Amino acid sequence: MHIEFEAKFFIDLQVFKQKLQDCSAKLVRKNGLMRRFNFKVPGPVDSWLRVRDEGEYVTLALKAYDASCTIDSLKELEVKVSDFNEMVSILMHLGYQKIIYAENYREVYSFSDCLLMIDQWPGLPIFVEIEGPTEQSVYAVAKQLGFKISDAKYGTCALLYQSIYKISREEFEKTTELTFDKLPKWVR
Repeated sequence: MHIEFEAKFFIDLQVFKQKLQDCSAKLVRKNGLMRRFNFKVPGPVDSWLRVRDEGEYVTLALKAYDASCTIDSLKELEVKVSDFNEMVSILMHLGYQKIIYAENYREVYSFSDCLLMIDQWPGLPIFVEIEGPTEQSVYAVAKQLGFKISDAKYGTCALLYQSIYKISREEFEKTTELTFDKLPKWVR
């Protein structure tokens, strides 16, 4: 599996967009809705399959999180597939159980050797996820953009929800749908 070197930082959107303009970051993808289904997989508790419609293409990924809450705690194998609904149907016919359907908005920029993904998730403050080829590259870009490394968040969005809303993992895992139109009761 490939290590995803990534760190998340909460942002003021307008201030951050000005920083992107000032440093000549290149827009890779305009802000658009992404939707995904996550499925349980046999084996480690913190592994799952994800089918994600990114607007321009659809991906199937095997994700594994080692719970260390470090910059390299997420591993991934990912391939492009041709059809979101068909891939979901295939997994369901194979016996995989849906965990959650979730939506978010994402805008992507490139800067140095990293991708900067501005994410808006239902009920979360807006954040940027800096993803790069190495730990050093992610931290270097974070510093160039004015972030303090001590403010970085690592791991899954589920961990952000758990931290912000002071809910347990078990409570979060009861959530089967996370959309802008249908927020869980613990968000309200």
